[in-house]
Amino acid sequence: MRTLLRVLLSLALLLLCTSAVRAQNETCSGCHAQKVADIAASSHAGLNCETCHEGAAPHAGDNSLKPTVHFDLELCGGCHLDQYRTYIHSDDWKTRFGGSPPQWSKLNDFVHYNDIIDGYGFTREYNEERSHGVMLKDHFDVSRGKYDTCIQCKSTKVAYYWDSGQERAIKNETFVRGGHMAQGITVPQGTRVTMTTDRLAPYPYTHEAQVLVTLPDGTKYSSFDSPGATRSVPWTWSAVYALTVNELSVDSPTRQSGNGCNHCHAPHKVKRDAATGELVGFRIIRKSLMDAVARRGINPYDPGSPTTFNGDAPLTLDESIALCAQCHVEYVCGNSPIDAIDRDYFPWAKVADLEGIYHSDFPGYGAYGDRKYVQDWSHGTGPLSSGFSPGNGVPYNTPYPIGEELVKSQHPEAETYWGSRHYGNGATCSTCHMPRLTRVGGGTQFTSHWMASPTKYMTPEPMAAFAAEFGVTRTNEGIIPPCGACHSGRLSNMKVKAERIQDSTYADALGVEGALVSSLAGIKAAKDAAAMRQPVDPVLLEAAVEDHRAAHVRWENLVVSENSMGFHNPSEVGAELTAAMQFAQSSAQKAGNALPASRFPVPIPPSLGVTTSGGPPEELVISYDISACNAADHMLLMGHLGDYQTATSAVCSIGSTGSYTLAPFPGSAWFLIAGVEGAAYSSLGEASAGERVVNGVPAVCPANGSQNPTAICP
Repeated sequence: MRTLLRVLLSLALLLLCTSAVRAQNETCSGCHAQKVADIAASSHAGLNCETCHEGAAPHAGDNSLKPTVHFDLELCGGCHLDQYRTYIHSDDWKTRFGGSPPQWSKLNDFVHYNDIIDGYGFTREYNEERSHGVMLKDHFDVSRGKYDTCIQCKSTKVAYYWDSGQERAIKNETFVRGGHMAQGITVPQGTRVTMTTDRLAPYPYTHEAQVLVTLPDGTKYSSFDSPGATRSVPWTWSAVYALTVNELSVDSPTRQSGNGCNHCHAPHKVKRDAATGELVGFRIIRKSLMDAVARRGINPYDPGSPTTFNGDAPLTLDESIALCAQCHVEYVCGNSPIDAIDRDYFPWAKVADLEGIYHSDFPGYGAYGDRKYVQDWSHGTGPLSSGFSPGNGVPYNTPYPIGEELVKSQHPEAETYWGSRHYGNGATCSTCHMPRLTRVGGGTQFTSHWMASPTKYMTPEPMAAFAAEFGVTRTNEGIIPPCGACHSGRLSNMKVKAERIQDSTYADALGVEGALVSSLAGIKAAKDAAAMRQPVDPVLLEAAVEDHRAAHVRWENLVVSENSMGFHNPSEVGAELTAAMQFAQSSAQKAGNALPASRFPVPIPPSLGVTTSGGPPEELVISYDISACNAADHMLLMGHLGDYQTATSAVCSIGSTGSYTLAPFPGSAWFLIAGVEGAAYSSLGEASAGERVVNGVPAVCPANGSQNPTAICP
């Protein structure tokens, strides 16, 4: 009887509190009727607006008094402590091909990575990603350049207000000095920021990110050409970062993460579905994903796929993947090194379709009319390229800069996962990355929000510390196996199987890496030969470049940028790596075939006046008069006829007149290089011991001869 009375009393108090809350919330319904109605029907019905929006009551009487809008983790953590604490958890544990080790460079896994993306910003620093709880911190600290657009994946506040049409104010002065900045920037209190993406502008400005920063004194900075504003990436990035953190306490965990619970959960709508008991009230706030879904469907490879996201009903498999695809996806983000336009765009496609989409949506134009696409970068160009190394601080191994535009992929976990075996069995991202945890003793469960690698959950060492911190159980093998949601038996074996798949993928990836370097070397050799006026086949050379692009995008997308080392879709990744190897090998072969069968001498400008004089058969005595030229710009070389870049003997700045004696070896050739930049390679001919050169004409010319009638060899 007493128990019944206590229950009835609790219900009465709950109804009384709920009635009071509803009465308080009614004051907001005049302008926010739908929000108030949503809250009343949600699991948050017992909370008044003031709980999450301090200042809501004064705001109801004076619209100029703006209430707080929370994007910090701590607010939700007040009630959802387990989810909050697991979300901000981080460790330094490295899995075989990932995990969260501090400062683990991708070069540790792929030694030629910088050679393959020569000149791109990631050559400056590219480390293995760590936990969600520190992703804003890691973005802030990294030494490579970064853009305002990128912060949409590091800040719920920025993603929410992007494309909102609202101008947001910096409420507290914020000093910003990211890891890429030589000097810091102080963003003043009262600075206003607007953020949008113009998806309807005429090309090439379609999908241009437009960030406008207005200081209290009226000074303006922008990421685009805006009247009265100065284009400044450091200022726009700093202001968008300041918008994220300026209202957070110094010790707020959200300063480390940037993302709040309301990135995926709609706080006004969250509840349990009456029919299924499943949690509903999810949302996506990344506007470029919304645009991609509207254009191509929630899964573009599923005919009839919906073109909207419905978080008010139990999520479909594709909708649950889309939650993570707000960030775990391939996208165009930031200023193109080719045309300097700041773009914000999701192709929302698998790797085999990327080049066609980018060629269609971002083709060359105007001064860039010879480019296949302009959204990413040209290999081997820019201040971070191998031509400026080591002075630029970027290490290279065997660079072969080719000057061709390539695709730089991001992290396409969502697109890669579509169509996989696990996808076909209905497994969501959360199935494997957010397992259910059971508390020690009580047996109650909650969902882990530490979105870590499943192989980490299945490793006893990190799980011992994790279980102790959160008071949760482990199996008798000392693990917390996400695989247990679908599999049974000795679950630690599932980790062994997963790592076998990854090991096999990695072995294939290393093979393709080597083939890509050979492809680059072949293309570079053909381009160098063409620059030396050798008759290089332009059709074959262009075909070699196209094959290299196809190999490059598959390798870089699926095994460097994608974070599962093949496990998200082993069959597809394996097939695409096989295709990448074939493309890379084809590229190298075509580049080699584009070269002439035998390289031959090219013309000597008559003004050089180089002749030969008699001498022993073993040597050549060259008399020269280059008074008509700048002596400092010339060099005399001797080397193999087939290799115009390797000299065995050289005399720099040989003067205006004089003579020089060479002792040729069999198969050697001697050349004169004209121009400081190596603009023209001029060969005097071929000689070998026992042969003479008379008036600069070799006794034996290459079989294929020269296409240039002024060449020594006709």
